[in-house]
Amino acid sequence: MEEQELIEAKRARNFIWTSAEKYEFEPMFLAFSPDGTADMYLNLIIGLAYKWYDQEKIDAFFNQLGGKNQELYEGLLWIGLENALYPKEEKIRSALRDIRKEYARKSLRRYRKYKEYSRIDQIRNGHCREILGQSSGLKEEDEQILHAFSFSEDMSTDQILEQTRENLWKYFAYRPTEKKKGNYFLQKVSGAFQSFGKVSATYVRARNYDDQNTFFDGKSGIMERGRHYIFQLSLQRNPEETKRYVEACFGKSIYSQEYQEKIEQKLCVGNHKNCHLLFTKGNSRAREDGLKESETEKNRNKIYTGENELSKIKGKREKKEIREFQAESARQYEKNKKHYEQNYVIYQNAIRRLTEKLKICLEEQEERFPEKAAHGKLNPQEVWKAVYLDDPSVFERKEEVEIPGFSVDILIDASSSRKQMQEQIAAQAYILSKSLKQCKIPVQIYSYCSIRGYTILHIFPNCKEEREDELFRYVAAGNNRDGLALRAAGHLMENGEKRKRILLVLTDASPQDDQDSGEGAFYKNKEYTDLLAIQDTAKEVQNLKQKGIQVIGIFMGSARSGEVAGKIFGQNLIKIRNISDFSQAVGRVLQEIVFS
Repeated sequence: MEEQELIEAKRARNFIWTSAEKYEFEPMFLAFSPDGTADMYLNLIIGLAYKWYDQEKIDAFFNQLGGKNQELYEGLLWIGLENALYPKEEKIRSALRDIRKEYARKSLRRYRKYKEYSRIDQIRNGHCREILGQSSGLKEEDEQILHAFSFSEDMSTDQILEQTRENLWKYFAYRPTEKKKGNYFLQKVSGAFQSFGKVSATYVRARNYDDQNTFFDGKSGIMERGRHYIFQLSLQRNPEETKRYVEACFGKSIYSQEYQEKIEQKLCVGNHKNCHLLFTKGNSRAREDGLKESETEKNRNKIYTGENELSKIKGKREKKEIREFQAESARQYEKNKKHYEQNYVIYQNAIRRLTEKLKICLEEQEERFPEKAAHGKLNPQEVWKAVYLDDPSVFERKEEVEIPGFSVDILIDASSSRKQMQEQIAAQAYILSKSLKQCKIPVQIYSYCSIRGYTILHIFPNCKEEREDELFRYVAAGNNRDGLALRAAGHLMENGEKRKRILLVLTDASPQDDQDSGEGAFYKNKEYTDLLAIQDTAKEVQNLKQKGIQVIGIFMGSARSGEVAGKIFGQNLIKIRNISDFSQAVGRVLQEIVFS
């Protein structure tokens, strides 16, 4: 199998070198079909990219892509490059037309064969349908993303990369990280069979096939993804500028600078040293001063934060990104509300059903436990004690038990992996807020994501406040540093009024952040991802339990991530298949807790 792998890698390189019309270079990517054989068409596209574009800039840009959605970002850029390269070369090589269509047909046949599809698989195969003159069959947002990467043949290298930056920011609130000189990716890059089992043929990073350290599974013959060994230096960002940027996007901190520093000194240690936290109730300034929409079409979605605040942000690109993010957040708020209004009857019924179930449980627990007393209601069976034992405690009075005796905090993943279901998550959070409030159960809901070294907790109005519609301001962006988010949730729960505190965590069990763990110049497997991130998250769950907080994971994701979720939460895990099951799952958890 290893010998066959070498043969296929050689074939892939030959396809690339032939279409590039040059042979003195090592390509960054090779393309393989799910069975491990070299994919002719995709390797030709890789070669054409070397032929037509400034490949140093293209390669450098690929090296800027990271985070938990790296494969998605890389795949979208390759779709964009393919869209631009095909018409350029088809004029010269007419045979490319048939090769392209055969690639599309094969991809679609594979797509029907497999059950689990990643997002890039879905978008890539929507692209293949369009190649064959069919409808993409994609959801509205994914179709918009696909068409945003319909790059034209007349675009230059710089134009393609700039458009990619804009697309990634618009749809994923992600900005490629520019590496300074002296930062190197010392990669043991992926093997040819990394794509085995995937739906479509994929681009994978080329590896050194003489590297004896590459992992090989002799049983299955599948090459595992080699880890990236990264020599990193700090990004040298101005901390104050970064803070202004994050607050301009997400809202001001609810704490003073002095108290904020105390919190970070306590929480941002260990694996989260050099990270920061932002506790915010949202971009209120943007809502009060800014959500001003011009009557003209040109400025319809333009949002202002106030010129004094924005003037503090350096760089035209950053100001543009802030305005775009605020505009996108405002649009998402309207989408969330519209989705709820369009499904109003369904969601109102869900609130009613959940409220009724919880009230029944609580009412059954509203018992008054008798206590002996010298006055109160006479207990006839105890009268003899007063006569013969001179015991006046022959009366009863009943002590009211506190119902409910618990509070509920709900921590919701708001990383970019949730962008496809923002409307549904906001609706489910609204259902929970309304139902728990009607049952007089103290509840606090907050979402979390990580951007630019900050883990942001957006704290929504609690049950003592009105304006539950603020939950429709839920928006997904960035990565998710779950361990630090759990620490922050513990901080918010420290002064809970109830004797029993419950934390429910909506998660995909895939913690990952582009900010490294720990500190120092040279890291080896120290990115906050994979095993390190999983172990860190599991440790934080245990730490919260030791503080008397009952932590329950509500998981929605793939089967593989389900195993990870089990390692993080143990038996305190509920798996749901659809986000519409979220509020029902919370209801079941609370019913069990009431009777425990």
